[in-house]
Amino acid sequence: MKKKTTNTPSTFHEEGRVARRRARVRADLLAAARQVFIQRGYQEATISEIIQIADVAMGTFYLHFRDKEELLLALAEEGLQLLREQIHTALTAHPDQPLIPLIIRTLLHAAYQERELFLLLCAGESHLLAQTRTHQAQQGLAAHFIPPLRAAKERGELKESDPVLLAHLLGGMLVRAITWWFDQDEPGPDAMADQVLGMLAHGLPSSLLTNNDAPTS
Repeated sequence: MKKKTTNTPSTFHEEGRVARRRARVRADLLAAARQVFIQRGYQEATISEIIQIADVAMGTFYLHFRDKEELLLALAEEGLQLLREQIHTALTAHPDQPLIPLIIRTLLHAAYQERELFLLLCAGESHLLAQTRTHQAQQGLAAHFIPPLRAAKERGELKESDPVLLAHLLGGMLVRAITWWFDQDEPGPDAMADQVLGMLAHGLPSSLLTNNDAPTS
């Protein structure tokens, strides 16, 4: 008859110690990968360099990550999770502020703090590998924007516009604007937010959308 295993306080303590060590090693690998990827680029970086900086054995690396690609995706998820947390914190702390400007300013400030990572994720092969994560982030932004846009439509402020389409256009515009912004490395997050919000508030000049030179009868 199979002997029943009893969980004792010492067993739980040991399991907790192992879990903490595993989490610490994973964090060290992510930090080392971030450093190597940013300095050398994803394509040129090697697992050997990463484990040397993290001070772990090759076998330990493969206990945590399948390959270099999985490591990059984990970094992408870590960065995007930080943005989600910052936005959630801002929405919780300022429930009475207009949602769209609050999200845009929070997003730009948080992304600016992580600009080296997001520049990496927007470049070359990294961009292709992280596309799914980027798309998910864009979908998440749109989900935040849909309720206030629907409310505006119900108040008659959007006329015939589709609030879901507008939300996705806004999310996509922000993702692309951030990509361009980091490549330029200016302006600062406050000035960038002012430009984005100014454009949203005033739109494009009507002369760019109509044919003012058309002959009149």
